[in-house]
Amino acid sequence: MLRKVSTLSIAGALIAGMLVSTPAYAAVSNGSTCTVVNKTTKVSGFTYKCVTAVKSTVTLDGTKTTIYLPATAKTKNAKKYYLAVDCINESTSYLKSAKEIAGLETSTAAALLEIDAQIAAQNTASANVQTQIDALTKENAEIAIKIKEQTDLIPVAQKEVTDLTAKIAAVTKQIDDFTIILNDSKAKLVTLKADTVNAAKNAVTITKLSTAISQLSSSITSLKTSNSTSKIQMQSVNGSISKYNSSIMQLKSTTTKNLASIENSKKISSTIATLNKTKDLTSSQLKQAKDALTQTMNSRNLLCSAGL
Repeated sequence: MLRKVSTLSIAGALIAGMLVSTPAYAAVSNGSTCTVVNKTTKVSGFTYKCVTAVKSTVTLDGTKTTIYLPATAKTKNAKKYYLAVDCINESTSYLKSAKEIAGLETSTAAALLEIDAQIAAQNTASANVQTQIDALTKENAEIAIKIKEQTDLIPVAQKEVTDLTAKIAAVTKQIDDFTIILNDSKAKLVTLKADTVNAAKNAVTITKLSTAISQLSSSITSLKTSNSTSKIQMQSVNGSISKYNSSIMQLKSTTTKNLASIENSKKISSTIATLNKTKDLTSSQLKQAKDALTQTMNSRNLLCSAGL
């Protein structure tokens, strides 16, 4: 992880140590020549180590400054110099951080490309969002009208069923009443025909009764036909009510789906905003890492300054 160092406090401590150091060690500082690699010496509590290093010039706080940096395996023309252990440690930290930054730059570049691709896709999708929302809103308005129309038809149909039920009940009672009269008439006819002694006297009554029986039978048949027709009609009306209810449910389901689609369409703008924030955050994190690396480099340059 990249780390931040208070370069002024460290350098100040080192400089203070140098100012109070004894004359015996006054000549030992960053850049002092040495002969035995890894040999250490202390000056007022600060440790210096003999390492292979290279001399370089940097601009530090606007001033050209000579520094000494530990050599790597690839470094050419390295020589043996004393360097403060803090300088060596900070140089190691800088190299590690620089390597991490290189990897971070690669992963950040890939992440930003992916985010840009997602933003482009969302922008393409959002081009027709309002048109889609308007179309779905219009469809829902039309569906609402259909739902009202079919909802209004249900009580009308239910009243028709109620009327037909009452009609069937009334006709059924009439059939029952006529059947009783018919049966009584048939019984009387049988009795009159059996009275052969008064056959001549009963002839007119028998004729009238026979006619009445015939008319009653015809009326009962007609009433039964009417009831059958009413029952068929009632079944049809009940079927219509079921269709109305089923249709209303389907229409409401379509409305719900349309509303969900509208909400999803509205989320596209929110998604784009979120992606842009993620992009800014990703770029900001890389910048912060680079700033931290710059601070580490400045700290290294200060701690590795010649004569410190």
